[in-house]
Amino acid sequence: MQFSEKTLIEARETVQALLDQLGLAAYLFEVEPRTDHWEVRIECAPNSGWQSSVLNVDEQTLLACRIDAAARDRMLNELRKHLQG
Repeated sequence: MQFSEKTLIEARETVQALLDQLGLAAYLFEVEPRTDHWEVRIECAPNSGWQSSVLNVDEQTLLACRIDAAARDRMLNELRKHLQG
């Protein structure tokens, strides 16, 4: 599947905005397109110490977070669960 540069930038900006909303003290992340989803790799310090996590996110779901509050809330909850577990 081909992704435009604009789509890649939007996906990255969306993930950054979501992580900012989580109020993490520090984080690093990457967003990479895969055949049928986005792979989001996150390294962060949610409490004490660093942890690494990889999430597979549907492209439409991720991009919907930019304009749909319900989609954004669902993704934030998913990120919280993933980063705390």
